[in-house]
Amino acid sequence: MTEHSAGDAAQTRAIAEQVADAAVSKFAEKHPEVRRGTVVAEIPAPLRWAAIIISAILTVSASAGLIWIVTSLSTMSNTLARLDERMSGYVDSQSARIGELERRTGELEGYHRERNGR
Repeated sequence: MTEHSAGDAAQTRAIAEQVADAAVSKFAEKHPEVRRGTVVAEIPAPLRWAAIIISAILTVSASAGLIWIVTSLSTMSNTLARLDERMSGYVDSQSARIGELERRTGELEGYHRERNGR
């Protein structure tokens, strides 16, 4: 009975393989993309155009943002340089003014010492 069962199993296997091959062949005829080895979904044209437009807008926005940052930093650098020059001039003029006030104060104190000391 084992020999008979083994023969039936082999015959059943052969029939199943033939049916499977036929089913795969029929499916491949109806779906040619499977024969290429990859299934590629076709992206609709409006969606592709929208993606192109959005990527272009993002690229332009990023470029504009970068240009704005560089321009702002350059302007800020120039402003700080001018501010530093003005502060330097202000400090020099204040030092001269304080020196003049100290000299005048010294003269006044000397004058009062002479008057009170006599």
